[in-house]
Amino acid sequence: MIEKYFNSKKKATLGLTLVTLIWGLTFIWMDSAVEVAIKHNPNLSNQSLASSFVFFRFFIAAIILIPFTPNVKEAFTNIQSIKGGVWLGIIVWLGFLFQMIGIVYPDITPAVSAFLTSLYVVFTAFIGLIMGRQHLSFFMVIGVLLATFGAGWISGPPQLNFNLPEWLTVIGAFMFAAHIIATDRVTQDRNTTHLTVVMISTIALISMIILPLFILKNQDSFTDIIQLLLIPGYIIPLLFCAIFGSIIALLLLTVLQKQLSPVRAAILYALEPIWAVIFSLILGMEGEITFWLFLGGGCLIIGNLIVEIANLNKNKKLQFKPEIERRFLLEKLPPELDNNYLIEQIYLPKDSIKIDSKGISFDNFSLSNQSDISELGLTLENIENISYRVRKTTHIKKTQYIFSIKIRDAPGIRREIELNLNKDAEKFFSLQLPKIIKRRHEYKDEIGTWEIDEFLGKNQGLIIAEIELIGIEENITLPNWIGKEITDEIKYLNSNLAS
Repeated sequence: MIEKYFNSKKKATLGLTLVTLIWGLTFIWMDSAVEVAIKHNPNLSNQSLASSFVFFRFFIAAIILIPFTPNVKEAFTNIQSIKGGVWLGIIVWLGFLFQMIGIVYPDITPAVSAFLTSLYVVFTAFIGLIMGRQHLSFFMVIGVLLATFGAGWISGPPQLNFNLPEWLTVIGAFMFAAHIIATDRVTQDRNTTHLTVVMISTIALISMIILPLFILKNQDSFTDIIQLLLIPGYIIPLLFCAIFGSIIALLLLTVLQKQLSPVRAAILYALEPIWAVIFSLILGMEGEITFWLFLGGGCLIIGNLIVEIANLNKNKKLQFKPEIERRFLLEKLPPELDNNYLIEQIYLPKDSIKIDSKGISFDNFSLSNQSDISELGLTLENIENISYRVRKTTHIKKTQYIFSIKIRDAPGIRREIELNLNKDAEKFFSLQLPKIIKRRHEYKDEIGTWEIDEFLGKNQGLIIAEIELIGIEENITLPNWIGKEITDEIKYLNSNLAS
């Protein structure tokens, strides 16, 4: 549902900016709740207050979210949702844990904690680069450095001592970066709403297990902790954190982040301290406006603008378009088909494809003379599930040739680049290369346009129907002529059928 309203990178950016605004408000709500709790029970330790607040926040969020989640039973029975949600929950909790332990030490200031936490922007870039999930351009590096500086110095220059609480905060920042990278990976092929439910439930469960350890260690009383829930000044900001800071923010983050690169998302999330300072100033909690607010906030905004402008220039170049689909076997063709045309596809050996500043070529044949795609070759170097294809489509008297680069990220999740070729591409079809021939029919219903492929030649008799979706979790009512789903079965991929 959310993806229908934020179905582009620009809208996803706006949605994630809203997440940073909500996170900025959570600082206000948390500070208000802790202040009230200390006023009513000054003997409670900082560790017990912090760990109990995290537990209440995510426990309440889970209790509220679960009843409103469609097919929630599937979230806790689908092995993919469980694995992805649990891992995300563990990583997020570890980030909170190390940050929380670090901040309760008296010898680490809020400015130092903010600066060290902001290192997750650098860590995200580093992890993404190592894992091959991110290519860093010059402007992206400048944006990362400006965002890190801005987030860390918005309240003034941090005085680093390199002591234990500071290193714990650095570990927390690393875990937040790992969460951004993990979110980019697991949300590509899973129901993002179910992932969020499992993630929040995991954080609540871990918090419930950890909470007694803090309370008993500090000789606090469980009764004193529970009584906090009876205080309006504590429970109201707690509910705001649970509903807005946990449910809405994490749901938006999990659903929308996959539309942006991990580093772009990390730089965007660094806007959080700007909102926190602005709201603090409005409410009289921050003191006076200082030079550092303008310097740090300015660097953050400039860093985001640099990356955004770089992305606009990048959008003018070749880029992969996402494709999400489900595929099914058919016993026979359905009635009332709207259109049909003949398709021939050949698959080019990966080792024979060359991508450089001169363009894309296969052996001595030029596929594209576009000169600004040398970065594309670097991006594709470490990707395994990739295919290079030339398609010939014959419709009545019109023939079209298209060269495609397809990356299979997960079952039903692909990215592709398509380039139009001229009639000289006919020479590829005289080569001894893996090939399929099929007649494509179209069938339109309330879901969209089904593409139904009736295979010919060596795959004669095979019929496959596929439908493109907005998101992998989109619920659809299948027609009665649909057979077995084969989205997860790689033997039915066109590239494998050609072999």
